[in-house]
Amino acid sequence: MLIKAAVDIGTNTVRLLVAQIENGKPKDLIRKARITRLGQGVDKTGFLSAEAISRTIKVLEKYKADIDLHKATEVKVGATSAARDAKNLEEFITLVKERTGLKIEVLNPEQEASFSFFGASASLENLTKAEDKALVLDIGGGSTELTLGNWQNKYIDLNFSKDVGSVRFSELFIKNDPPKESELNDASKKITALFQEPVEKIKTTAQNFQMIGTAGTVTTLAAIKLGLEKYQSEKVHCSSLSLADIENIFDKLKKLTTKQRKQIKVIQPGRADVIVMGTLILLTITKLLGVRNIIVSENDILDGLLMSIDN
Repeated sequence: MLIKAAVDIGTNTVRLLVAQIENGKPKDLIRKARITRLGQGVDKTGFLSAEAISRTIKVLEKYKADIDLHKATEVKVGATSAARDAKNLEEFITLVKERTGLKIEVLNPEQEASFSFFGASASLENLTKAEDKALVLDIGGGSTELTLGNWQNKYIDLNFSKDVGSVRFSELFIKNDPPKESELNDASKKITALFQEPVEKIKTTAQNFQMIGTAGTVTTLAAIKLGLEKYQSEKVHCSSLSLADIENIFDKLKKLTTKQRKQIKVIQPGRADVIVMGTLILLTITKLLGVRNIIVSENDILDGLLMSIDN
């Protein structure tokens, strides 16, 4: 019995997947997510803070125990935007290795986009035809990736990664709680400026594509739309968000304080202060693309990391 594990160390969230490989396909044994806000303040200081490193390592120690408990023989650990940006990256990598035995691979933007694309799209085979193009949108805490390709043929046409993330842009633009309309407008203008050229290239390359949204912002919005009292991944996965859904949820969330957002049960407390910005990123890019409907995928870069082991 082959057991593999993958860990995704993101700017806001650290996640674990342990899976049993059956007939070449993974079957989830454990799937966990903990918000540690590793990237807190990185955009301003250039360094991972001691507190953020400590929070993250404590979670990684627990994940390593889970990995050992299930006797995973192959493990891949990927770190993304916050790690890429940090001047004290090597210190973080060394501490993680000493405390947990886990070896971190820092993913470049192209790798991050690729893993997100194949991880998010591979589980949606019943919703796309073999010849269809898929466009995967992955909104992270520090960066956002857009990847166009055909997942069944294992081919990527275009991928783009921009330093636009829910944590990064919340720290840059939002100074009030709830945010002022002027703050959100300024952020939207910056998002538009950064993604205008990628969107034009995508439109030129593919006349038709199925857009797939993944990661915490999108899955949380899906749970809100579904009216879930408790987050249920099986209901969120393969659900959909229309442009109208996103606009309606955004209009409600932006008027609430962080404390009020925390009262919405499907919003994790560590996401409540950045969910408005995450939603704004989603809304702005969706409008730029002219997309009316998004398929929501619970699978993402974490699954792509697992799939890449030995490939």
